[in-house]
Amino acid sequence: MKSIFCKPVIFLLLTITFSSCVTDEVVAPKLICTQRDLVVNKTVNEVLAVANAIVTQYKYEDIIEAYVVSSDESGNFFKSISFQTLATATTPAIGFSVPVDATNLYIDYRLGNKVYIKLKDQYTDISFGGMRIGSIFVNSYNEGGVGRLSQNEYKKVLNASCTTVKEEVLVRSLTMSELLNDSNLNTLVELSDVQFSALAIGRHYFEETNNVGGATNWGLVDKLGNQVYFRTSSFSDFSTKVVPEGSGKVRGILTKYGTDYQLLPRSEKDVVMTGSRAVPFFSQDFEKVVDKSNLSLPGWANMVQKGTLFWKGTVYSGNGYAEFAISGTKVVSNVAWLISPKIDMDVHTKEVLTFRSAQHHLDVDSQLNSLEVYASSNFDGLNFATATWIPLMVNLPKQATPWYQFVGSGAVDLSAFQGKISIAFKYTGSGKNLALDGAFQVDDVQIFGDK
Repeated sequence: MKSIFCKPVIFLLLTITFSSCVTDEVVAPKLICTQRDLVVNKTVNEVLAVANAIVTQYKYEDIIEAYVVSSDESGNFFKSISFQTLATATTPAIGFSVPVDATNLYIDYRLGNKVYIKLKDQYTDISFGGMRIGSIFVNSYNEGGVGRLSQNEYKKVLNASCTTVKEEVLVRSLTMSELLNDSNLNTLVELSDVQFSALAIGRHYFEETNNVGGATNWGLVDKLGNQVYFRTSSFSDFSTKVVPEGSGKVRGILTKYGTDYQLLPRSEKDVVMTGSRAVPFFSQDFEKVVDKSNLSLPGWANMVQKGTLFWKGTVYSGNGYAEFAISGTKVVSNVAWLISPKIDMDVHTKEVLTFRSAQHHLDVDSQLNSLEVYASSNFDGLNFATATWIPLMVNLPKQATPWYQFVGSGAVDLSAFQGKISIAFKYTGSGKNLALDGAFQVDDVQIFGDK
């Protein structure tokens, strides 16, 4: 009898156990990448070595590989992808761009994705220092250049792989001085200890009043007087956000237009300003100068020692600066001084001077054609010849520096000065000797200090 009653109990237990394992959950299928790897037979460096300013068709069955570093997801990039190679201990990253006649490219070409580029029948050129690979475009003047890959062709040329690396593998931390070089174009870089220029504070990333080709350029500066433009498209999803006031880190892709280097962020997340802002106690940005007129600003002295030419105000692309350029004079020697107002050095400590300067048409590096910077504690505002001028060791553009490219002065230590001082920019050149008739430009004079 016992055995008869045990069997149903066992059956019931088995039934309960079995039914408790059944759920309504559906296991998600695993996504498997099926993109095949291609055989790479050329390096980006080898392609770069044969590219030049003249658009040229690539005729060989070569394939290169590079990694995606840009993204159009936030709208700051438009119909273009920036690629770079992986940097090693001995070889820096090499970047280039591919224009594509398509949007939402980030869906197929994600950040860090390794892409194989088929070069056969494509075109290369060097534009503003950076290499482009794509189709061909001929403008109304019959001038050729690299154009966008068509919607029907770009996926045949740009072959995404199954390999993706993390952003930290691609990004390179550089100083501003290291950054401003054509070798860094179209690569992902990060700057530390930088802040937006005073003109940008309280403004939006994009403003119609500062619209340069559909985007706004704000200055991004370091403590050595170096600057790069931070460029935000009107179509970016953060264009209406307010520029942060602090200091910190900024990531982006380095590009260039003309002589101006521009840093393009992929999104608002590329800007991390958590530090306090450094505010100068003396500054002159020359934004109020009158173009092509003798420079006249409150407190500033503009004096001629030899010749007849004065320092002039110049405005280019909305930016004002001081300039001395020899034109309209044939005298043997031109010497002119641009001297700041009195600056009180007893209010702050650890004072540091920074400014930016550029040159153009400089044929030789010579004291007979030069820009010099001085400080004086006894200039009376009129008699520069009787004042005692102490030369300051500063970083200045040289003949090899590209024309109109501003360089930072470096942090010039003024802590040894007491009382009220004046800062002077002295130009020397010749109106007759064509080897000594270059021009210099000065902008964004600032003095920082602790209180």
